[in-house]
Amino acid sequence: MLTARQIEEIALRFLPFEHDGDTFGLRSLFQEDKSPSDDIRIEGETLSLTHMLVKRMPDGSISDVYEFEDRYDLTTLTEERWTAYLEGFRRAFPAIEHDLERMRRPEVLDDPANVTADDFERVFLTPSPEDEDVRPFLEKTEEGYQAFLLKARPKGKEDARRRRAEAVDKFMARHAEVAARVEQTYGLLLPKHAALTWAFFASLSPYEWRAPAQRLGIGPYTVSSGVLSLYSERAFQRPLKEGFDPRMHFVAPAFPPEALIMFCGDFNAFALFYDDPDYLPSGAVVYDMEDKSRWMGETFLDFFRDWAQQLVTYPAFLRDEDGKIDEITFFNIRLFLEALEEFEEHTEPVREEDRARMRWPYSERTQRAEHGSGVGICTDQGDGAGFEIPSDIHAAESQAAVAQAVARARQLLAEGDPRYALVLGRELHCACGVPDRRNFSPLWQPEALSLMVAAYEALGRGALARKAEVHHANRGIFMQDVYENADPATEPLGFESAVALADDYFPFLLRDHSLGFETADGQRAEPVDCIQLQDGILTVNLGFTYTNPADGSGVGFFVAAQYDVTNVSVQRFRAFLAGWQKAFPDLVRRWETCIKRIEEENADPFEGMDMADIWSAYALANEANTSEEDFAWAIRDGLQSGGRNKEEQYRAYLEAVHPSDVEQDKRRWAAALETALVRFPAVAARVEKTYGLRLPKHVALAWAYFTSLTESEARGFRELFSVDPGGVMDLFEDGGLDRKVKEGFDERLHRVQPCDLPEDLLVASARADHRLVLVYDDPSCTPSGVMLVDDGFRVWRAETLLDQIRAWLDGVLEDRVDRYAHRKDEKLLARRLFEVLDAFAEHEERIRREDRAAMRWSYAERSAADFKLGIVGIRTEQGDAEGRELADALTKYQDAEDEVQAKLPGWIARAKRELAEGDPRYALTLGRELHASYPWPPQEERPALWQAEALDLMVAGYEALGRHALARRVEAHHAHRTLFHESAYEDEPSS
Repeated sequence: MLTARQIEEIALRFLPFEHDGDTFGLRSLFQEDKSPSDDIRIEGETLSLTHMLVKRMPDGSISDVYEFEDRYDLTTLTEERWTAYLEGFRRAFPAIEHDLERMRRPEVLDDPANVTADDFERVFLTPSPEDEDVRPFLEKTEEGYQAFLLKARPKGKEDARRRRAEAVDKFMARHAEVAARVEQTYGLLLPKHAALTWAFFASLSPYEWRAPAQRLGIGPYTVSSGVLSLYSERAFQRPLKEGFDPRMHFVAPAFPPEALIMFCGDFNAFALFYDDPDYLPSGAVVYDMEDKSRWMGETFLDFFRDWAQQLVTYPAFLRDEDGKIDEITFFNIRLFLEALEEFEEHTEPVREEDRARMRWPYSERTQRAEHGSGVGICTDQGDGAGFEIPSDIHAAESQAAVAQAVARARQLLAEGDPRYALVLGRELHCACGVPDRRNFSPLWQPEALSLMVAAYEALGRGALARKAEVHHANRGIFMQDVYENADPATEPLGFESAVALADDYFPFLLRDHSLGFETADGQRAEPVDCIQLQDGILTVNLGFTYTNPADGSGVGFFVAAQYDVTNVSVQRFRAFLAGWQKAFPDLVRRWETCIKRIEEENADPFEGMDMADIWSAYALANEANTSEEDFAWAIRDGLQSGGRNKEEQYRAYLEAVHPSDVEQDKRRWAAALETALVRFPAVAARVEKTYGLRLPKHVALAWAYFTSLTESEARGFRELFSVDPGGVMDLFEDGGLDRKVKEGFDERLHRVQPCDLPEDLLVASARADHRLVLVYDDPSCTPSGVMLVDDGFRVWRAETLLDQIRAWLDGVLEDRVDRYAHRKDEKLLARRLFEVLDAFAEHEERIRREDRAAMRWSYAERSAADFKLGIVGIRTEQGDAEGRELADALTKYQDAEDEVQAKLPGWIARAKRELAEGDPRYALTLGRELHASYPWPPQEERPALWQAEALDLMVAGYEALGRHALARRVEAHHAHRTLFHESAYEDEPSS
């Protein structure tokens, strides 16, 4: 049999396979820290090989990576057959590179009939017998695609070509005006293919928009976000925001001056890249979330065409998690590709005209050196290849190297070579970070600016120098629109402003639903063709469409919305549209029954559904609504409630759901607080007697908060957060201190779970398996804060229980994750619960000061400590357990690999040795990790390992630190290890 060394030597004669941007080979070929021997494993008569396939887009960027392991029967492998197999595989690779299943064919070596390279090549090229239909996906779906076209393009290609031609004529006619504006603003020459890009987007139907919107995050809104939007109808009428420079339009701090941002996607910015302002740019680049740039094509349309062509040719890229290709997605991309192909006749003449004014052709320019930030600079003296860039300019150890590099760049600049100054200056400039992400660093930014400006001036590229100066003078701006969105608030709404605003906001989209401007045949229409304004009445003709994601079929209806805008300002109408857009998901939910009926029964859409609810005129008629939020709340409120604004709804909500008056509230809150504070000394004494722990007074305040809630408020709190007071907080209840402990039960184990730590004191339960606990490092002090724990993780949440409640309520009101955006009642409830919380604010600060005076470590200091292991580390005056050897943080020691099991006795011995030498940190850390790995639920095949050692280490560690209460509690815990959240008392407290 072949040895691993022989297998490796032969494999490296052939691998990697490369074709059309795709590379296949052993995994180690793509990882610098690996060697081929890491990917070859022999166990008995089985050979295992780990492979990797890297797929690239036409621009060279990685589109996908696949890693997999295949096993071979080593007894069938001779040197001759292994060589022939790899040779046959290499020949077949270009034909099968996009079919992962056909590449993974280790079984072909099991057939002794396969001996030569020709044999193996034939086998790889022959589809597996299991594949009943081996036709190309394009051919298999042709009939379905033609049916799809009947809905997506009912007027046929001729109508589409007409739309393309009209868009080209219209926006090519505007190019001279737009180009003059760009040259005046930026000092840059704008290529004509920019006008074609806008014309192409403008010509797309709603169906044709789906592919770029769904797969690239590029939609009608995003293409209007940069310089490309200057081709829009009202672009030149938008005033500049006060204090803004137009050259900062949608610029991010790390973008270089050479980048002219043309439009954006969800997570990318697309730009033209100018080496020399006296010439047209050689091509287009894209900036990702890390502000790194890469070439994407000579024109934007080239990129889109290559992208769509690859997906249509190799639809395997569209496989979902089940390995299936979504036909509708494939059809959308194919339709988009056809639109690009229809546009081709307009692009070639413009391409030749643009090329004549370039300094370097795209094919030559893209071969020049790149740098850490991506696309590099180019000069007549060459590019920046070979110039050294210090790594991590923010690191302390890099500062000397950066200073030396800056000095060298200035010296070369003085000698007449500006390349290093440009390369280094731009790299320093691009390493600034992002202010909104709190990682912005001004380090070396003055040097970056001076190097860039001096180098640009030396090259005669003054426009880039000025752009860099403006950029650094406004470095805190992150991709902002520098133009006003609408006219002043005092200006009455007119036809032009109504059309412009409607163009900004429509269509409203929610998954498979849309509300926007459509023609009778379902094609996208221009707002100007669907809006009328006469005698103060604004009529907006809208189309609502629901597209079934299963088969692409659609249903919908048209509606004529009418508004009295006699006294409506531009700004108020804009707020109305923004609020309407925000409330659109709620409207969709109200229409779902009607939509289903239309879809299934072809019923009249107006039956059983008030169409006025769709266009929300009642919200605009209510003059109390002025802000975007007002309108959103009014529209969510619905027609029957009159479209009340947020304040009106809140008052109505209180009256209907939580009826009370201010004086009643104050008396109830004061009574709850008084009861809690009166009971606190006895409860604290009971906790100290039972657990040996010092109870913070903020627990009493939290109990007062829960107790002060009315029945409806408390029910709402539980429904919103699934949180109930528990554990020691039960002792505050009526009769809580008089409850009898069950016979034979240790009260310290009340509601304890098998893997809980002795430092944890339960105060509340959140959801089914989450618990809020106080964490006691030192029983003689009050705990530093509250932690959320369950079987899988532990995380610090807040200093006090009320802080945690406040954070929950903030999460609902601010809704950073869009969980409550369409749940009005939850936000109204959160506001009410916040009002109750505010009633305790004065007492909260006083009690916080008292608790802090008895803390050993502040919450800020304690919660900042890293989670070194699977559980939060122990804290001592000597520090934590940094540097101690332990298994991975997520490893459960019960199920650890044999290698870890073999190391544990040595770790335990070391912990005991350090403990004897006066350092208990390792003993406590390791002991608590072993304790927390107790297998639950118990299983005969999984006996509890290392628990006696865990107990010994923890008890000895706590005793050494004088934390006797924790030692006693863990002893009680291990004596009753099978308890799971069981109450220690005979009866439940009254609530």
